[in-house]
Amino acid sequence: MKTRVRFVGADRDSRRPGRIGRARQAVEALLSLMLVIALVALVASLRAGIPWPRPALTVGAGADALSSLQASAADQLATALAKGGTGISFSIVQRSTIKARPGGARIPVPDPVDPHKTLGLADEYFLNALLERGFATADGFYSEMLAGPVPGQDPDWKGEVRLQALERDGSVYRNDGDGWYATKSPPGIGLDPATARLLPSLVRNATGAADAGVDAENASLRNVTATGTVADIPGVVASDGAAFTRMTDPVTFSLDPDGRLVSLHLVALNTNMEDFDLVVETDITLRYAVDGALPDATPVLKSTNAAVQP
Repeated sequence: MKTRVRFVGADRDSRRPGRIGRARQAVEALLSLMLVIALVALVASLRAGIPWPRPALTVGAGADALSSLQASAADQLATALAKGGTGISFSIVQRSTIKARPGGARIPVPDPVDPHKTLGLADEYFLNALLERGFATADGFYSEMLAGPVPGQDPDWKGEVRLQALERDGSVYRNDGDGWYATKSPPGIGLDPATARLLPSLVRNATGAADAGVDAENASLRNVTATGTVADIPGVVASDGAAFTRMTDPVTFSLDPDGRLVSLHLVALNTNMEDFDLVVETDITLRYAVDGALPDATPVLKSTNAAVQP
């Protein structure tokens, strides 16, 4: 006689998964898929040379620890700029704002349609913004300048190139749109051929260093503030602008987990204004690699009577 067995309750779940079993299998499958995706992303980023996010530097207590950090960052920057080094690529955003002085006159806001008319008076007035990008190596320097963004907008790096600077084979050139010509006054905001070579000195010589903590926008960066001098960054406002530049705030140096300088925030005054303060804020981002080579200074501008622009 055959005996027929019925499976009920828990015994029935052992033959085929119920709702709880199916849910558990779905979760396990999802976790396995996420793990595979993470591993694939890690391998792809390593092959592409993209660093996996790492925690920011830990800064020891005391002035000696910060001084050591400065020296290391300066050395790494100097090595990159030396013969056989990687060179550096940079992007710069500079914003200029006119501000009324305490107890001084307020600023007349010009009518954008008719500059001879005034819309009213204000305590501050955004003047303009400029962009600069390029690279510096032991062999030379190249940069190009574009119009910058209005407040609230992001930089447009695909815009029209207005000015170019080039240093190669011991000569310096500029291009104002009609061709290259030799000059002693290349365009620049933040960096120019001479200022780029001084960056390691700016980092090394800045005084009163203080740990400013982890960067608010990038948790892998450590910020250090220190007071720099115009002598170590003469082109912070404009190329050849040291005579009308005054540093007003400590420089913010942002260091990556390897202790390399990857960005700077600088605030200075353009002292050419008599009645108001012209505050110039400059943000420089650095990358320790160069894509491309120095261009040739061609075509050459036959007439060099073009007005030299800052």
